[in-house]
Amino acid sequence: MKNGKTIRKMLAAVTVAAAFAALGACTRGGAGNGSVTPANTPTAAYTPTATNSPTPTNSPTPTPTNTPTPTPTQTPVEKLEEKREELLSKVDYYNSLDNTSKRTWQFIRKTDHTQSGTREFIPIADYGGFYVDKSATDDDKVIYLTFDCGYPSNLTVKILDTLKKHNAHASFFVTKMYLEKCADYAIRMKEEGHAVCNHTVSHSDLRVMEVENIIAEIFDCAKYFYEVTGYEMDPFFRTPSGSYTVRLLTLIQDAGYRTVFWSIAYGDYDKKNPPAPGYVTNHFKTYHHSGAVALIHNDCQQNADELDAVLTLLEKAGYRFALLDEVP
Repeated sequence: MKNGKTIRKMLAAVTVAAAFAALGACTRGGAGNGSVTPANTPTAAYTPTATNSPTPTNSPTPTPTNTPTPTPTQTPVEKLEEKREELLSKVDYYNSLDNTSKRTWQFIRKTDHTQSGTREFIPIADYGGFYVDKSATDDDKVIYLTFDCGYPSNLTVKILDTLKKHNAHASFFVTKMYLEKCADYAIRMKEEGHAVCNHTVSHSDLRVMEVENIIAEIFDCAKYFYEVTGYEMDPFFRTPSGSYTVRLLTLIQDAGYRTVFWSIAYGDYDKKNPPAPGYVTNHFKTYHHSGAVALIHNDCQQNADELDAVLTLLEKAGYRFALLDEVP
């Protein structure tokens, strides 16, 4: 009996132990939420969903730009010398041109204040020349004051002072002879807004010269002007005494200038017979017209003395004073 009881106690103990083991298997991994997870099933690990990163945009490769080779800048003197050589290379061509001259420049005065006529024997406009602004009208009355400075003269100072007083601009045609003594005046001309133009080296008759000498008269004056003033000449040319031929007009045009003649002028160049007092003012009063190119010599005392009266007269008549670059 004792052995039978002992056996029964042992069986009961085994049964209880088995029951607890089964209960542990049911609750493992799910305590606290009432769910049942099989003991042998592993819990799946969380795998985040992969997001596609944007493909980086390749920056465009900059196209290399070729840096242009800078063009060497010519000095004014170098430009003059290049142009001189160009003309000298065509001496035979210029020698082939007509050099006939029937007369120096002549024009026809009119007292009704319409534009002067001419007796030109060559159509100067075909070579870039002019003697009047044909586009001018009475609605915009304009006059072009031009001073020939063939020879040195201290009267230039009085002329410049009068122009400044009236705020009037003018164009001065200077020779090398003038510049050798009056370079300071030429600098003042440029500083005060005037044009300074080419009137040759020696104020000689170009019609009788060899082509090489004509070229020297043009370019030596321009070169010297730059050397003594630091300015380039304005691109206008006046021949001494208003002489002209086909050869001469062609040379001047090819040198880069426009030949300028005139539609108002009087005998102010004659030192033996200068204008009488009042003559200059009366001449402008009688013959002024819109678009006129007035020829005035810088070394005539009456011109210097009466310029103030002339400008006052023209201002009252409604004129303005322009530079030659306005002429079409």
